[in-house]
Amino acid sequence: MKKGLVLILVLLLSISLVACTTAEAKLGKESKQIQETQNNDEEAVNSLVEDFGKRLQLVSLLAPEDVLEESMQENYGEFVAPSLLKEWLKDPVNAPGRLTSSPWPDRIEILGTEKISEGAYEVKGEIIEVANGSDEIVEKRPITLVVEKIEGKWLINDAHIGENSV
Repeated sequence: MKKGLVLILVLLLSISLVACTTAEAKLGKESKQIQETQNNDEEAVNSLVEDFGKRLQLVSLLAPEDVLEESMQENYGEFVAPSLLKEWLKDPVNAPGRLTSSPWPDRIEILGTEKISEGAYEVKGEIIEVANGSDEIVEKRPITLVVEKIEGKWLINDAHIGENSV
């Protein structure tokens, strides 16, 4: 009888061990999927910011209001939330874009990306400005962008631009 009881205990322990191992493997797989999703989201956010940065030189902030509105919609519309575009149109001097014929914004170099909530990232970078067709950096302007998933699409929803530096 004791042998039978021991056998049952061994069998129950084996089943428990298999169940725990299976659950642990499942949790590991789910954790890996979450990490991959977060990595994919971060890559998508960084790509959005870099693509947006390539459009900055196409928007002349000193253009007449109607031209500026059309230019911002055309060049920023797929990257920026409509509410932020409206803010920039009201105050174009504080929007990213081209202020002079030279230097002009060439790109945004990303310095860091941090997840700040579910569906939102903060991206810190620099707007790199060049002059006269040169690749030489003339000025750098710090920029902090908040990129949020809005209606299933990553969009820049907030931006803060600092002062020029070299």
